[in-house]
Amino acid sequence: MKLLALLLALLFFVAGCSNSVDSSKISEDEIPALEWTWVPFDSDALQVSGRASYERSDCLILSWSATSITIAFVGTALELKSLSNSVVYLDVFVDGEEIPSSFVKISDYVDGPTMVPVVSDLRYGSHFVTLYKRSESYMGDWYVYGMNVLGVVRRDLLPHKPERKIEFVGNSITCGNDVLVPAVGMDFDPFYESSYYSYAGQTARILNAEANIICSSGHGVYINNDGTNVLTLPVVYNGFYAHSPVVVEWDHSLWHPDIVVINLGTNDFASGKNDSTQFVNVSVDFVRNIRTYHPEAKIVLLDGPMLTGEYMVKCRQYLDAVKAALEDEGLKDLYRFSFEPRGESLVGFNPHPVKEEALADAESLSAWIRSEFGWD
Repeated sequence: MKLLALLLALLFFVAGCSNSVDSSKISEDEIPALEWTWVPFDSDALQVSGRASYERSDCLILSWSATSITIAFVGTALELKSLSNSVVYLDVFVDGEEIPSSFVKISDYVDGPTMVPVVSDLRYGSHFVTLYKRSESYMGDWYVYGMNVLGVVRRDLLPHKPERKIEFVGNSITCGNDVLVPAVGMDFDPFYESSYYSYAGQTARILNAEANIICSSGHGVYINNDGTNVLTLPVVYNGFYAHSPVVVEWDHSLWHPDIVVINLGTNDFASGKNDSTQFVNVSVDFVRNIRTYHPEAKIVLLDGPMLTGEYMVKCRQYLDAVKAALEDEGLKDLYRFSFEPRGESLVGFNPHPVKEEALADAESLSAWIRSEFGWD
């Protein structure tokens, strides 16, 4: 028994001085008795990616697509105390896996914040788990009150964030609306939306870049697909939510992207009321504003891949005009890129890309970025 106690003491001493605990070298008899450790929402043990609102004193609010939280620990299980004002889907990634091993559905619980199991029965050892908000802001906000770890929290085991950063601004295409739908033509279900598998999410992974995705389905540059001008992307861009006017502004100095990709225009044309002058003028103002926030970023005006025929031609002409007008003012590092449409359509629009089509778009955009900007 004395020998076993000595070995255990040595084991935990090494664990505290090294980067991880190798579970393959620990027998069942050597696993210590584990207790739940509470990690509050504002702990520096939580690695947050994306725009996070700390406007409330009791929780963290994440609304935009692709916002995420990563936690590292030595132990076997993780729980999340959370709530939503509607429905939120979170992908769960364990120890750096590329395909989520599970998902968590967060709802508007009647009794308030609820403790939700995230992972359990992990092999005892070092782990890091990422919860990734795959559903967009309009579907619901994610309220994070804290996490419970069965084991010991280890901030030093958190993975390093990618050095490169890309901000994607767009509509339902960027949100990944219907990207997971099993059959074209099905009724919309938020379960089948995933920013992770949108062209934006897949481009970021191909290029090993951290992504901020600011997107809202149905919304345009100056007019939405329902003909309204409420909460267009330039209006909500500075905030934490797509579904409400900006009250508290995001501090852009906290996160400067290397590249800003703007993919807007589809909904302006879908409204049936698109006006070339207003589209170009509002777009010019929007890009000007983005340049003031991110003076060193390369800004890419992107079109497609849903527009076809005359709509596609006009959208490309409008975006070319935006780029030319800004360059005439002296703005630098402006670029244009076009996705190829998926054939013709009698109504001028193709369905939303599914996962494989979004991957093809991501591969073409990534190849162009590598060539144009020297991103090896």
